[in-house]
Formats: sequence, C-alpha cells, structure tokens
Amino acid sequence: MADLWPEVERESVRQAEALMAAADAVNAVLACDVLVKRVLASAAGLIGRLDAPREPAVVALLLGLDGARYLQFRTKVRAARHRESVTMKDAFEGYTFALEARRVRESLRR
Repeated sequence: MADLWPEVERESVRQAEALMAAADAVNAVLACDVLVKRVLASAAGLIGRLDAPREPAVVALLLGLDGARYLQFRTKVRAARHRESVTMKDAFEGYTFALEARRVRESLRR
C-alpha cells in the first residue's frame, strides 16, 4: 500500500506494515499514529500556514473523516503509548483509518 502515499512517506508506511506483519500491535498502532498525524498536518497546510487549524480533530472533521472513528483511533493510540492492551485488530483498524485519511487528502489535489 506504500505506493498510495507520497514518496517521502513510504518508508513510514512500510514500517507500519512490517510491524503489523510481525504482530507487534502496540508499535503498529503508534506507527499508524505517525501516518495520520502527517496526513492531518498536510491537510491543515492547505488552509495556509498562519490560518491552519492547530487541533488535529478539527482537521479530521474538515476532511470529512468520521468523528467517532477518529476518537476510537485516538483512544487506541493513547492505550498503545501507555503500553496498555491493544490488539492486532486495533492495529489493522488504525492502518485502515490512516489509509482512508490519506486517500481523502489525496483527493484534494485533483
């Protein structure tokens, strides 16, 4: 799936995929967090550097991403950061959310 991302992001995508393949749920969720943060920062930059929203949740909503899904993702990221229980299902859902965010962001280039 790395080809769906800009060249500069592909190594991070491959890292997330490798962590999922290794069944390292905690680090895979954290790697997906990096991907989502980069997408949201990129989308915020479309508004303009000075006017860009600073709250990632606002940018997620501006992209049309589901608010409840974003909150679920953030809950899993917080759990992973605290080394609490996260599952491979959580990691795959996080990756899917990152991919969805990337595809929405990419559609804004057209």
